[in-house]
Amino acid sequence: MLARPGSLPKYLVRQLQIQVGKARIPRILLGTSPFIGAGQFGSRAASYYAHFYENPENMVKIMLKAADLGVTGVQVLSYPRIFEAVKAAERELEERLTVVGTVGPSDPLGNIQALQNFKTVAILLHGSITDKRNLREISGLLDEARAANCPVGVATHQPLSTLKWLLETKLDIDLVMLPVNRLGMFMDAEPPKIAEAIGRLHKPVIGKKVLAAGYLNPQDALNYVALLRCVDAVALGVASEREAEETLIAAAKVFYGVFGV
Repeated sequence: MLARPGSLPKYLVRQLQIQVGKARIPRILLGTSPFIGAGQFGSRAASYYAHFYENPENMVKIMLKAADLGVTGVQVLSYPRIFEAVKAAERELEERLTVVGTVGPSDPLGNIQALQNFKTVAILLHGSITDKRNLREISGLLDEARAANCPVGVATHQPLSTLKWLLETKLDIDLVMLPVNRLGMFMDAEPPKIAEAIGRLHKPVIGKKVLAAGYLNPQDALNYVALLRCVDAVALGVASEREAEETLIAAAKVFYGVFGV
């Protein structure tokens, strides 16, 4: 298939990866927050939930569109219908998708077990677990996740506070997923402060909420994150095939320009 005007060939997009331990993690991941109608989407949340979670075939359409653009990595929130949609997309594609799984908050141990049925290259604890900062609980869950033989880490809704805590505790993790965007939305500090703390942690970072729940133009949002020079990969939620094309093509061009392959 010929590349779309202005887009990278699929084989180059697939090669945009970061090495974490023995795993290769896609630098561009399809996010799944729209699929559960996550709260950051405000007045759109209920309609997203109805469109996607109550009609999983619509999740599959987005996954197939992403794969058509070369993005075969998915940041999977541990919900049964998202698991089912990933399996359905894999059957349609006749290949396995690369999964970065977020476990919790309600059944992290069960989620860890479920993720072993996928091509899971990293497991992260949900932000609602991380942000309680219960060192014993978090360490125990990370040990359970390591049994899946892939890199482990934490997600957070409070990036600066959590980064400081990670620096203080020296928690044994391989990577972090945190919100970062030009507007400072869904963050507990301005982006330059977050970037400074990331630099001290010396761990790979997956950026989420990069588009500020749709308030930012994808090209501008991704250019800004690239300029921070502290984000190694991004998880990008989209709510339509048109959004997928605009957002994922922009991400591929930006990340190829910064990292190459």
